[in-house]
Amino acid sequence: MEPFQVGYRFSPSEEELVNTHLMSKVLGYADHCVIPEIEDFYAWDPWDLPRVYQGKFHSPSHFHISNVPSDGWDWYFLCPSPYVAQNSERVKRKTRSGNWKITSQRDDVRTRNTRALIGTKRILTFYRSRVTTGWVMHEYHLNPELLDGYSSKFQIPYILCRLKRKSEESYDVSPSFEGGGPSATDDAPAQQESIEDTDHEVSNPKDRMKIL
Repeated sequence: MEPFQVGYRFSPSEEELVNTHLMSKVLGYADHCVIPEIEDFYAWDPWDLPRVYQGKFHSPSHFHISNVPSDGWDWYFLCPSPYVAQNSERVKRKTRSGNWKITSQRDDVRTRNTRALIGTKRILTFYRSRVTTGWVMHEYHLNPELLDGYSSKFQIPYILCRLKRKSEESYDVSPSFEGGGPSATDDAPAQQESIEDTDHEVSNPKDRMKIL
């Protein structure tokens, strides 16, 4: 593959993420999916995921966004639904070093021209113990009313995650690499414990001020 020109980036709108990339995955149009899928997204610490992104999915033979130069701040993944059951708000978002917490209200994602509701977005922040970090995730869900055979978001098999790193956060050094445990280079995420959360709206106003 020829090298990309300087400044070339993958920078889709939220409408494009939901209506094109996530929709194509849910409908089974594999040839249209340029965003990589990772089965165990929530088992990885966030600072490990950029290495997984570049190492596991890079392929010089065909186009994938992991081939596109990263700006070091954003990464995109398609992931199986985190909900424990199809009729439950119970979710598992715990990693080796901490867990993801919802830090925003659910926002609608609408088409630009018709304002049709095509999905929703949640913003989550990664916490180590009770300390917030500079890692943020935007979690996109399709509107089930657009799909035949689905009555709720819990039944939709995939979501789309946009991982974001704030400027003060580094992913070069972390406990995952210092402690001798599994790392992204081992291609081994943490084994998730049987700890679940409920996918409720954020209630702490201070948490809303921390989101990106």
